[in-house]
Amino acid sequence: MKSSLSFLFAVAFLSVISLSSCGGEDPNASNDSSGSSVLKVGDKLFNLPSPLETAMLIEEVGGDFTESLLNPTVDAGQYSVKEKQAMNLGVYGADLGYCLIYNQSQKAFTLLATTKKLGTELGISPALYKGLIKRFEGNMENKDSLLIFVSELNRLSDEYLKENESEDLSAMILYGGWVESLYFVSELSKSLDNGKLRARVGEQKNTLENLIGLVTQQNTDGRFDDILASLNDLKTSFAKVKTTYSYFEPETKADQKLTIVKSKSSVELDDALMEEISNKISVLRSNIITTSAS
Repeated sequence: MKSSLSFLFAVAFLSVISLSSCGGEDPNASNDSSGSSVLKVGDKLFNLPSPLETAMLIEEVGGDFTESLLNPTVDAGQYSVKEKQAMNLGVYGADLGYCLIYNQSQKAFTLLATTKKLGTELGISPALYKGLIKRFEGNMENKDSLLIFVSELNRLSDEYLKENESEDLSAMILYGGWVESLYFVSELSKSLDNGKLRARVGEQKNTLENLIGLVTQQNTDGRFDDILASLNDLKTSFAKVKTTYSYFEPETKADQKLTIVKSKSSVELDDALMEEISNKISVLRSNIITTSAS
């Protein structure tokens, strides 16, 4: 696991696609954004967690691989509307990372073909996938390499969409990936009572604010009104989550002209509120993955 994290953080630094922190439980951790995906859309920055790191957390706390958590729609061609394609590209991307964490490389390869189909439908050049898929096939047994591959795929897809003025679709990909990751955690929490999982859910209180801001910025024509209504409804539940912060003596590194601000955060989330949030996430996820044929 440490090896996987080391490789991923190296890629994250180079690609500006980095991993979400595990909840600020370590008082020696700095409160900068090196543990998150910092996204610039227009003139604003948005901070969102990586689905990959959520999958790592699930493995860390002892959760078993559960195939039924994946999007059951195998034929991505059933998603014909661009926004649906983008949201489910995010969902399948989270599913892909989840499979790789558990060494389910064959299932991951199937998901990769699905993401290629959806990405191509969204206008992402097939050439972008060609070299990456070849690398994937050559590293089927190397989890570190495959996880790096997922980060690279996400980065290149995001860049391609932005370069082609499709930031609205990029936002929908992020939305789908966030919902799927939170769905994994909230569902697992029903059978595995673990403080880290509950904390991960509670920490999404701030992430949700960023997500609402991101979707709002892309909602110039009202296409995402229903999504924003659902997210704002979810926000009313997250408003009940109690968050506390403790700050520690800053560490100054004079030789680097750097001061590291250290903090520890904790969240309070009782069973009733956990169930309330989990139910709303399930509805959001169902709305995303439902096909026109359903």
